[in-house]
Order: sequence, then C-alpha cells, then structure tokens
Amino acid sequence: MERFLPILNTIQIRLRKILAENMEGMLLWDSAKLKSVGDGLIRLSTDIYPQLSMVEHRVLYQSIREAGLGIRMRAMSIEGREINDEDKEYFRSVYEALLDICQKIESGEYYRALLEIAEKRKGRKEESYTF
Repeated sequence: MERFLPILNTIQIRLRKILAENMEGMLLWDSAKLKSVGDGLIRLSTDIYPQLSMVEHRVLYQSIREAGLGIRMRAMSIEGREINDEDKEYFRSVYEALLDICQKIESGEYYRALLEIAEKRKGRKEESYTF
C-alpha cells in the first residue's frame, strides 16, 4: 500500500492547483475559466489512471474524471447565456466535493481508509482459505 502514497501526493498537489483555478472561475463566473477547470480534472484523471490501476483503485480516477466532465459540460452550456442559481449551486457543490477529497488526502484520512479496506479484503481472503 505504500506505493499508493506518491500517487496520492501527485493527486493532492495537482488537485489543489485546480481548486484554486476553480475558485477564481467561481468568483467571476467565468465560463472559460470553469471549462479549463473541467479540462484540468480530465487531464489529471487520465494521467493518474495507470498508477491507480496498478494499485487496483479506480474509484478516485472515476470521481475526478466525472467531476471534470460535468464541469466542462456545464461550463459549455452557460456560454452565450446568463448563469443561473442552479448553475452556481452545481459548480459550488462539485468544488466542495473535490475540496473534501483533497483535504482527506492532505490529512492522511484517505490513505488510512484505504489501509482499512485492504485489511478487510485480506481478512476475507484468509477466511475463504479456511475450511
């Protein structure tokens, strides 16, 4: 599981930068900036996929990818029209979810949860070998 730590570090560093850009986009409700945030999340997910596959943890890849696709699509939909309260709530909620993930990685909580899951899996495998 220790080989997972460098991946989490990479994700945390890049996600923190993307979140800062996201906050800038939300301050002005700049659709181009928000679209760039979505693109950044999609790139991040693509970059980390091989490493996450190697440690058999694709959930984080999928979460980041889906957030990126959703932000990108919503940013494209507001181009040429006024942003409404529903749009703003969408961008805020995705931001908060990604911030929560980032904070859990920074605090070590995410890694500790992965260790607990690995222990439970190991226990189930051992149980299946006993008759």
